[in-house]
This record gives sequence, structure tokens and C-alpha cells, in this order.
Amino acid sequence: MTSIPARIRAQIDDLLAVAPVDIDQVATRLGLAIYERSLPEGVSGMIERSPTYETESGFVIFVDDGEAYVRQRFTAAHEIGHYVLHRDRIGEGVTENYLLRSDRLSNWVEVQANRFAADLLMPLPLIEALTKQGYTSVPELAHKLQVSEIAMGIRLGHPT
Repeated sequence: MTSIPARIRAQIDDLLAVAPVDIDQVATRLGLAIYERSLPEGVSGMIERSPTYETESGFVIFVDDGEAYVRQRFTAAHEIGHYVLHRDRIGEGVTENYLLRSDRLSNWVEVQANRFAADLLMPLPLIEALTKQGYTSVPELAHKLQVSEIAMGIRLGHPT
């Protein structure tokens, strides 16, 4: 079972079959853009409505350029989750801190965005395919999917 709605899967399903999932292409297909920039201390990423960037959806995602690449990918996927699942709650912007909690959204909403990000970056069918190809350890799978080893371990149900 995936947290990605069927209507969204139909738009990006081919991207979920190739490691690593191309998060920028996912965003493009959904009418979003992702930019790296320096964000305030403690802020990993944000999504906001912005006509300035002229995206199809009217939304843009920013990730902190000072964070590790794998963290930026997860943050971008998390923000895409907010766009897909909670667009009506975004208003003028949602800012995420290092704990991936927003001061304006409930913890349940954050959990949903995190699940969406995991399903997007680490689709279980892709993990299964990689395992059949011989990538069986957490470090190997994390490297192939360009996610942190911690995220990969959690996805596989390993204790952290």
C-alpha cells in the first residue's frame, strides 16, 4: 500500500521504477519547481505559493543548500507530499524544520508527508527489484536510491 494517490501515480509511475527516483522530474510533472537556497537556521525546506516562479501549479519548493544532498532529496519529497496531500492547508507557505515538523500543521500531517516522501523516494517495488539485482544491504540500497542510510533502515523496518 502506498500513500501516493492513484491520480498522482498515473503521472509519475514510470519515474518510480528507476533508481534513484528523479525528484526534479516528479516535481516538474506535478507543476512544481525545486530550488536550493540558503534558508534560516533550523529550516530544511519550504513550499509556498509564488507567482514569481511561474510554475504550472503556482507553488515552488525550496530546500536548504547547506544540507546534505540526500537530506535535500527527502525534504523536497516531503514538500511534494504536502502539495499533493495538503495543498488546501498550505496558504502562503509551509516551513519545515530539522525535525520535519511545521509550526502550523499537526504532527499527523507531518507523518503523512514523511510517508509520502518515503513512498516516493524508496518505492517498495523498486527496493524489491534492486534486492533481486543483488543490492541487499542498507548502505547499498541507500546509495542506489540516494537517500540516507537512516531513512533506508527505517523504510526496511530496521531499528534505529
